Amino acid sequence: MDRRHFIKLGIAGATVAVGGMLAGCAGGAEAPAPRSETHPRPQAETPSTSAATEPAAPKGTPVVTGNSLVIYYSHPEITAASDPANLTEAEENSAVVVDGEILGNTQFVAQIIARETGAELHRIETPHEYPTDHRELTNQAQQELNSGFRPEITGGIPDLSAYDTIFFGHPIWWAQLPPTVTSFLEQADFSDKNVFLFNTHGGSGDAGTPATIKELQPGASVSSDNYVVSRDAVAGAEPAIVAWVGGLPR
Repeated sequence: MDRRHFIKLGIAGATVAVGGMLAGCAGGAEAPAPRSETHPRPQAETPSTSAATEPAAPKGTPVVTGNSLVIYYSHPEITAASDPANLTEAEENSAVVVDGEILGNTQFVAQIIARETGAELHRIETPHEYPTDHRELTNQAQQELNSGFRPEITGGIPDLSAYDTIFFGHPIWWAQLPPTVTSFLEQADFSDKNVFLFNTHGGSGDAGTPATIKELQPGASVSSDNYVVSRDAVAGAEPAIVAWVGGLPR
């Protein structure tokens, strides 16, 4: 029996066939902050009119505000000949099928975030070629990570001046950021942006990559509430993604 199953996704109400990714457990929404207590005041003072409202996020906390952009990198192990109705095991590990279209796991998460926030989407791409064969890809990735290789970014870095909030997503390769993602982060400037991170993986969680991203983007306000999902759970992760986005401070 193969590992493919079908689910209903809210992304246009489509029936979705499962895939996975090169990139284990689905992240959920952070519990909402408790309401502040109201203490009695002397009669001479005017009673507070905001005691029953939710407290604002602490100063310095990243918030979803202004114009948002979802930036992501995704490399599904598929080819032009890949059949959405008959994916191989390797293809299933790196992709999800929506309305007959094969989406990379990280791409799938990015599209839900964009839908929920009204954000624009930007996919990081490179002219540098990567194989779609899983063994070949992992071997090449390991060599590039060991050598510190930095691929060229197609089209360069986009103009980020119009955006206040950035959702940044990627898979995990060998418990690290893929070379293309590192190359992008070394050239981009997220200064004064509110940044929320998400990633897909094959068993290594976030692998400490949020700390790496913070080092590469010291001027950004990077949230510690990142969304992490295993390739084995991506296809059914929509409710958790929606809850995570809904629970972020605004």
